[in-house]
Amino acid sequence: MARLNFRKGLAMACVLTCSAVLAGSKSTAEEGWVPFTKDELHAYLSGKTQVWDPNGGAYYAPDGTLDTLWDGAREGGTWSVTSNGALCWHVASWGELECEAYFHVGNDVMYSYYGETGLASERQDGNTLDALAAGTGLVLDIDREFLTPDEAMNLVSGHTEFFGDDGAIYYASDHTMTTVWNGVRHSGTWSIDDDGGVCWDVPAWGEEPCRQYYEGEESLMVLHKGRDFSAEDFSVGDATTQF
Repeated sequence: MARLNFRKGLAMACVLTCSAVLAGSKSTAEEGWVPFTKDELHAYLSGKTQVWDPNGGAYYAPDGTLDTLWDGAREGGTWSVTSNGALCWHVASWGELECEAYFHVGNDVMYSYYGETGLASERQDGNTLDALAAGTGLVLDIDREFLTPDEAMNLVSGHTEFFGDDGAIYYASDHTMTTVWNGVRHSGTWSIDDDGGVCWDVPAWGEEPCRQYYEGEESLMVLHKGRDFSAEDFSVGDATTQF
């Protein structure tokens, strides 16, 4: 599960994104934000790979076809841009989500997606998804001091871990767990291994490697499936009912 920084990762992790619904939440709300024109956005993305986070990305071919990677899975489709500077993905299995609006803000390029804003993703020339799939340069070259089993237990037990605006997991103190993602709920159990990894056992998901948390330079991080991500927020109690 799990722009895992969760912008796409959690609107992308299980279902990814897409379609022709306009993302207009910031199109006029921010002073100094200048929307891309259709031609500008097409030129900005055409022939480029966007790296969403260490676990995925998308290649925007000049002919309008789309090649995507998420969590090891490749899917194809098409991409388009709207007259008010929004990027839309068209992949049958992703369902219908908002398009992503782009803006010039000074010397930066910013996005607006489901009410969240931030710097636009890194772009690479050409289709670099094969390198992403191989994990080239995606694991941070740092020394990680993972949480101990006791620290990991204190982090998750009796808490809800949020995955963006689309889902969450509640780790009950009796080691049962409740998950919700895009309105779909599952139940299972959780445990802490000898290395402090938080392990999930949810029959509907199949086998999942444990998640190891550590303190990054600016925020809590998690190592999962050999990739580093910013950890999401936690709150006390079961907050899955809000989804």
